Amino acid sequence: MKFYHIARFLYSKQAHLFWGWALLIIAQHANIYANDGATTPGIDGTTLDGFSQRRVEAIIAQLKDGSYRFTPVRRTYVPKKNGKKRPLGISTGDDKLVQEVVRIILERIYEPTFEDSSHGFRPGRSPHTALEHIQKEWTAIKWIIDMDIRSYFDTIPQDLLIALLKKKIEDTRFIDLIQAMLDAGYLEDWQYHATYSGVPQGSIVSPILANVFLHELDLFMKTMKDQYTKGKKRRINPAYKRHTKHIARLRRKGDILRKEGRTEEFQEIKREIRKVDAIRKRLSSVDPFDQKYKRLYFCRYADDCARLAGSPVDGAAQWRSLHHEVGRPRPCGGMGKSEARLWLVDDSGSDGEEQAGASRAPCAARCRSPA
Repeated sequence: MKFYHIARFLYSKQAHLFWGWALLIIAQHANIYANDGATTPGIDGTTLDGFSQRRVEAIIAQLKDGSYRFTPVRRTYVPKKNGKKRPLGISTGDDKLVQEVVRIILERIYEPTFEDSSHGFRPGRSPHTALEHIQKEWTAIKWIIDMDIRSYFDTIPQDLLIALLKKKIEDTRFIDLIQAMLDAGYLEDWQYHATYSGVPQGSIVSPILANVFLHELDLFMKTMKDQYTKGKKRRINPAYKRHTKHIARLRRKGDILRKEGRTEEFQEIKREIRKVDAIRKRLSSVDPFDQKYKRLYFCRYADDCARLAGSPVDGAAQWRSLHHEVGRPRPCGGMGKSEARLWLVDDSGSDGEEQAGASRAPCAARCRSPA
C-alpha cells in the first residue's frame, strides 16, 4: 500500500484542528513528563515552554506556504560507557514539534510492516522483548554472530533513505519536508556544518528513519533464513544411540541375574550401567553435525544484530559465508541501480582488520560458539 496526499490533508482547513491538537498534546506531554531532551534549547534558545495557539498557527502557516525552515541542530557530546563520546543533535523547540508529528505519521505507516525480529525504538518493544524472543525461538544453535554497525546514525545514506521512503509514500511535499529536515546541518562551536549523510542522533524522528532503512536488512535476513533452513529434525547421535543400546543390554542381563539371585554379579552390572550412563549424559542425544539439518535465526535491536546458526560447519566457514552474502553490493529494496553495502568486519583484534575493498567499514561483528 502506498500513501498519497499526506501534505494535502495536513495543510487543509480540516487538518488545522488536527495539527493544533497534535502539537498541543505533544507540548503538554513534554510539560508534564519533562526530560532533558524536551527542555534543552537548540541554537535559538527556544524550548517547548511557552506553547500557545498563536505559536501553532505560525508553524502551520509556514508549513502550508512552504516557508518553514528547519534550524541547524546544536551538536553536543555525551559520554559513553567505553570512555568515548557520542555526538548528539539538539533541535529547536518548533523543530521538535514538527518532528514529532512527522514521527507519528511515519510510525502509523511503517509500524505494521516492520518484522518481528526488530525490537529497537518501537512501541511496546525493548531489549527485554528481544531477549524474550531469543529465549523462546532460538534453539539448537551452534554459532553466534554478534554484529554492531559502527556510527550507524551518522552514516545512513540520505539518498537511499529517501528512495526507500518514496517506495511507500508518493506525497512529494511530505518527502520534501523530511529531506529538508535531513539537510538542516548542525552547529558545533558556532560553526555551521552541512550534512550529506546520516540522521542526527537525538532527533525525535531519527529512530523511525533508522528503522525504515534497516528494515531492508530485516527483509534480507528473512529471505536468507528461508533459503538456509533445511530438514525437520536432527538425526540421532550414533554415539548416544550406541551407549543407550549398551545400557539396555546390561539392564536385561541384570534382570536375569537378579532373578537368579546372583547378587554380586547384579551389583557389578549396576555399577557398569552407572558408568556407561555417565558417559552418555555428556553426549548430545542428536547429531550436532547433521549435514541434513540447518537453522538460522536473526534478531535486531536498533543497530545491534545477532545471527545464530545451528549448522554443521565450523565457525570460520560460517563467518565467511555471512560476509560474502551481506558484504557484497546488491540492489537495495528494488531501487534499480542504487546499491547499499553493509560490510561486516572481523573484530577479533583490538580494532579489527578490514576486509579487502572495505575502505571504511561501518559494521563490526564477532563470531563465537555458545559452548
